[in-house]
Amino acid sequence: MNRLLAAFAIQTLFASTLGAQSLQTQEEGTQAPQLAADLFEAVAKVPVTVQPMFGDPRSGEMIVTHFKPPGNGPFPAVIMHHGRSDSDRANPGRWRYVEIARYWTRRGVAVFVPTRLGYGDTGLEPDPEYTGECNRKRYDIAAKVTATQSLAAIEFAIKQPWVDKNKVIVMGQSMGGFTTIATMEAKHPSVIAAINFAGGGGGNPKERPRDPCGHSQMGSVFAQAGKVNAGATPMLWLYAENDLYWGASIPRKWHEAYTGAGGRAEFVMFPSIGNDGHSMIGTGRSFWRPVVDKFVAKFGIAAPQSKDAPVATNFAAIDDGSKLPLVKPEVKTDGYRRFLNADVPRAFAIGPKGEWSFQSGDDAMKRALERCAQFAKTDCKLYAVDDAVVWKG
Repeated sequence: MNRLLAAFAIQTLFASTLGAQSLQTQEEGTQAPQLAADLFEAVAKVPVTVQPMFGDPRSGEMIVTHFKPPGNGPFPAVIMHHGRSDSDRANPGRWRYVEIARYWTRRGVAVFVPTRLGYGDTGLEPDPEYTGECNRKRYDIAAKVTATQSLAAIEFAIKQPWVDKNKVIVMGQSMGGFTTIATMEAKHPSVIAAINFAGGGGGNPKERPRDPCGHSQMGSVFAQAGKVNAGATPMLWLYAENDLYWGASIPRKWHEAYTGAGGRAEFVMFPSIGNDGHSMIGTGRSFWRPVVDKFVAKFGIAAPQSKDAPVATNFAAIDDGSKLPLVKPEVKTDGYRRFLNADVPRAFAIGPKGEWSFQSGDDAMKRALERCAQFAKTDCKLYAVDDAVVWKG
């Protein structure tokens, strides 16, 4: 048995007997978010035990928020791991990633979001992910701690009767991306792929912009994961040029360490996204969504598409807003950018005097044309549908 899986089995032995406890009261109180009924949102507790850098092993209950598409499944599942605040681990009380959950459920995929020990309502002390002073980082400790909890979340997910236990994807943002990479060392048989959004650790954009603590040691941890997982689980690594935590060059070195040791990982470096590309999972959907859609299509997970969409033309590239005809300049930037950030299915319509509308979701084409016509007082034409420009001039 793989040593990480063996350690996980020992550390979470009591989880198999206690099981996951229902958290019916989690949403009570004025400060708690309302459950997303359309996503069948529910909350559970999963017992885990981890070994911090100092002291005895810590046992606790990891909060797992989960969502699913309509129906009985079985659905593929995504385990979505959160990042790490350098100043406030108390908020939120539990991580949800509702918009990420909507992205996946639209594609027929269930989503599980663990709130790891040391964050929010799981309790803050001791902090199992503490890795030491900046010049003496022990990222190997954090790798074991986070991977143990990731594996516990996977085991909880595949026990649900509506989950396909042979089709799990692990993903995460920042420290959650680090968690995703660390999980690869286990070679869990249910995991078919993994997605790393700006993964890493030790970053401080205010005091050490683009110069994370112990980044070479981080590379060694990634190399170990790549060596154990050599040639097995395909990964997608996503970063942005203006990431204020890691910069642009260090993530490339981390990727080289992982793949150089034998790991499989496609690397994508996006151009600058907003003021800090580190937060692209929330602000850069127009960049990453087509890339992720293409990656997961290999595993039979298809993006929703508009039915009977017009044939694409060569009028312009879908992401080139400067080519929009008739509309005012601000529409070419702000309005069209909002369209590009919307998930598919989607449609953008233009009227004869520059009137415009975009819609996403079911019947996007029909609703965009109808809304545009309300402004134009006449028929409008489709400019773009889903990921293609269909304008004929």
